Amino acid sequence: MKETCDEIYNEELMDEGLVRERLHAVSPVTENNFRHYAVLIPLLRTPEGLRVLYEVRASDLDRQPGEICFPGGMVEEGESWADCALRETEEEIGIPAEDIELLDELTTIYGVGRFAMHCYPGFVREGAEERLDISRAEVDRVFTLSLEDLLAAEPELYWTENIQEGPEDFPYDRVTGAGSYPWARFNSPVPVYDVDGWAVWGLTGRVTKVLMEALKGEAPEGNTPAQEERKK
Repeated sequence: MKETCDEIYNEELMDEGLVRERLHAVSPVTENNFRHYAVLIPLLRTPEGLRVLYEVRASDLDRQPGEICFPGGMVEEGESWADCALRETEEEIGIPAEDIELLDELTTIYGVGRFAMHCYPGFVREGAEERLDISRAEVDRVFTLSLEDLLAAEPELYWTENIQEGPEDFPYDRVTGAGSYPWARFNSPVPVYDVDGWAVWGLTGRVTKVLMEALKGEAPEGNTPAQEERKK
């Protein structure tokens, strides 16, 4: 019987040399089709010292209207995470890439909605905030907080519970030998920074917390095994 193309192809892939070659050439694969976003953490140089710039999202946006965030958005095809952070910053508030000294990625925040947010601190050229060109379709306004005040603040920390559930037709009998499975419960941290009349919270609060811990020379706390438990 004549071999099919698939059979020949699979036989070739049994060769160790070809397996090694293919695996060596592949780029890291992101599991679960994560959507990638990138944000800039703008560090403004001012005569009074460094300040962190935040945005207030436009009130008529479909997602998170009126919430506090950093400049950023979804990574476009063929675009690096760092380039995305710079592009989105210019589009949203008019600070061009040449006015930003971008630093290495600080952290990646993973969300339960299968997204990854790559966070880049960057020093903004002094005086750039005086030339802002705010896109009112996306941003209602911006404000800045003193880095000194943020470092001195102790955030309130809350936890939200995320519960995994299997679909009704999940083949429990085949994979577990039982009629159910103790899916995990995950607790996600929600820090709230109350500084100078502003409440910085949610993902932006989490990024701010990592930044503060890094500047203090502390290991980011993040999630610990104790914060994950199995459903009873």
